[in-house]
Amino acid sequence: MADPPVLEDSTDPFRELWNFSNQEIRHGRYVFQVRSVLRSDPGTSLLYAILCSIQEGINTREGLYDHLDGVFALRLRRPTMTSIDIDEAIQHGLNDRLIDESEGRFGLTQRGRETIRYGRLEIMHQGYWMSRVLTERSVLVMSTLALLLLASVKIWIGTSIQSNAILTEGIENLTDLVIVGIIAISMRYNRDRLGALTIIAVMIMTGALLAVGAIEGLLSNEPVQWSVQAYYVEFLSIVINRILISLKVLVGRSSGNLALIGDAKEDTSHIKVAFGVIIGLTFSIFGYYFVDRLVALAISGIILWEGMSTFNELHAAGDEIDVDTIRLGANDMYEDLMTYWVLGRLITGPKAPDVVERDFFRGVGVGHRYFDFQAVIGYHDIEQRGIMKNVRQAERSGLIAEREGRYSITNRGLAWYYRTRARDLTELARDFSAHQRERYVRAAIMISIFIIIFLLMYFADPIKVIVDDLVASFGFG
Repeated sequence: MADPPVLEDSTDPFRELWNFSNQEIRHGRYVFQVRSVLRSDPGTSLLYAILCSIQEGINTREGLYDHLDGVFALRLRRPTMTSIDIDEAIQHGLNDRLIDESEGRFGLTQRGRETIRYGRLEIMHQGYWMSRVLTERSVLVMSTLALLLLASVKIWIGTSIQSNAILTEGIENLTDLVIVGIIAISMRYNRDRLGALTIIAVMIMTGALLAVGAIEGLLSNEPVQWSVQAYYVEFLSIVINRILISLKVLVGRSSGNLALIGDAKEDTSHIKVAFGVIIGLTFSIFGYYFVDRLVALAISGIILWEGMSTFNELHAAGDEIDVDTIRLGANDMYEDLMTYWVLGRLITGPKAPDVVERDFFRGVGVGHRYFDFQAVIGYHDIEQRGIMKNVRQAERSGLIAEREGRYSITNRGLAWYYRTRARDLTELARDFSAHQRERYVRAAIMISIFIIIFLLMYFADPIKVIVDDLVASFGFG
């Protein structure tokens, strides 16, 4: 991910506003004031796009409707813009004295120009640090450290409480270090397809080994001594793996690295295993030790099924394999946004394929100009790829239909579109309703949670004694 460029074109209307030094970009001053004005950060603000449009000389409502129609920006949350959306954002700008209006034409106040300047500064500031943190190498380093931490803690706890599921999970985390090595090698020799296939093969082997361990545990029927610490490490595992999945998908999609996407798919099995271990631990409190093994066996079956299905998908894709081939929730989010954009274009009426493609490239251009890398983050070579692949997927899913050479949205597509739009508008409403007091309340809640977690860890042994006594009083154990 390259550093955000500094514009030098003397005819550019943003030349003076967006002319920052490297030091300003690195430190990113005034960004919190901008978020307060826009009710969000600039990368998610339609108002910011409207201010930029007015700065470019597009100063009428009709002009703004046309200019922002179909703009594509990942973090904008509204890939389709109606005239009502734009009117609402304009009113926000008028209310906060960012825009003034005279004889049906808009202009920017000094505060509005400052918002554009420091909004752009925040976007470039985020880009500066993301280009240094969100790299393939940094993600591999974070994965390695996380695996070493989780493996050592799980093996220690699994051995101490005789939990076959936790011990097997810890050993699996150690073997996952091999996957990190596979990704590194595939990156070095540009063999990410082979790397992805190898990772999925390791995922299948992991499921098989987990099944063998579960069966052995069922036959031995050794008791599991539960502990509060075991719950902590499993919840920690879920949180860490969820973060790593998001990072791997984002970096993998941005760079086109299929091996990273495959590794993210493998990480989803860790989350399933962690939930299974929590279930097994809970039943072990009441003396049902076999549940720990049954859950491990069930999860191994899920991992085997998903691994083989993904392997077949990668093999069947042949030369058309890319980062979208692997089905994964965090990965599908990016494709869903493009589908959302397609449905938004067709909701106003049927359109020919070439018109949809042309509108998409235009929307990407406008989004990239205002939001820079944040418009297309998570998409590799989107300018070359286009939108037609998503159009065909939407047609196969029954969201759109082709009639007489033009695509139109179906009732199923309308339902999908309105559900997604309702969710996005709900999030937007939260931005406007977030007062300073609510932020203090959220901060107090987070602090309280950390204090409770600390107290639970400090008094882990007394808590175990109390629970064991309660269980015994009800005739279990």
